[in-house]
Amino acid sequence: MDYQINYTKTYDKIFQEREVFFKDQMVIAKQLNQTFNYTSNSLLTISNELLTSKLNYFMDDPYLEVMVLFNNRHSIYEDDQINNIIEYNIKPFIAGFENNSTYNLIEIISKIAELDAIKEASRIFNNNYALYNLMFQLNSFTKFELEDYHTNLESLPLFKKLHKKIYPPSKGKKLNVNSNNSAEDLFLNVKEVAELTNYAAATIYDLKHKRKIPFYKNGAKLQFKKSEIIEWMEKGKGTTKDDLERKANEYLLKNS
Repeated sequence: MDYQINYTKTYDKIFQEREVFFKDQMVIAKQLNQTFNYTSNSLLTISNELLTSKLNYFMDDPYLEVMVLFNNRHSIYEDDQINNIIEYNIKPFIAGFENNSTYNLIEIISKIAELDAIKEASRIFNNNYALYNLMFQLNSFTKFELEDYHTNLESLPLFKKLHKKIYPPSKGKKLNVNSNNSAEDLFLNVKEVAELTNYAAATIYDLKHKRKIPFYKNGAKLQFKKSEIIEWMEKGKGTTKDDLERKANEYLLKNS
C-alpha cells in the first residue's frame, strides 16, 4: 500500500477546496461592501472552527498518538517519510492495541491529510494578507491562489502591479532621489487634506472641481498625494485659513 499517494491525493483535494472557498467568500463579501479586515478575520474563524471539528476524530486512542507519530516523520526519515513512518512506527504501535484490525490506516491518514491541508491553507491566507487586500480593494480575484511565495510580498510582480493600480505614481513629475520624500509620499482622503490645509471639505471638493488642486481618481475614490498638496501650498496655489488670518492681522496692524 502506497500511503504517500493516498495522503497527497486527499491533501490536494482539500487544499483546492479551501482555495475555492476563500475566493468565493471574498467575492461575496465584496458584493456586500464588507471590509477586507472583517472578511479575512471571519474566514480564518470559520477555518479554525472546521479544524476543531476535524480534530474530534483524534480525541480517542490511538488516533492522537498516531497523528503525533505521523507529524514527526520528517525528523526521523530522509526519504519516503510517509510510507516509512507508517511501516516502521505506526503499524507496530497500533499492533499493541486490542482489536487493532478495526483501525483503518487509509482513513486515519486521510483525516490527517485533511487537517494538514486546512491548516496550511489558513496559514497561507493569513501570510498573504497584504496581497489579497489589494485584490479585494480592486475587486479583482482572477489571479487569486493560495501560494506560499517564500519571499517578501512587496517584491512580487503581481503585488507591484496591483499596488500601482490603487496608488498610481505622480504623472509628469520626477522624484528627487536625494530628497527624503518617503514620509510625504502618502495618499490622503478629502478629510485629511482638509486638516492639512485648514480648508473645509466642501472647499476641497470645489477646488478639485475647478482643477485648482492636484488629485487622483481611483474609481469613485478621490485621493490626494501629500507631497503634491504640500508643494501646491508652498507655491501659493492654495492659501490656508491660518495664512488668511495672518495676512488680515498684518493689514490691521499696518493700517491702525
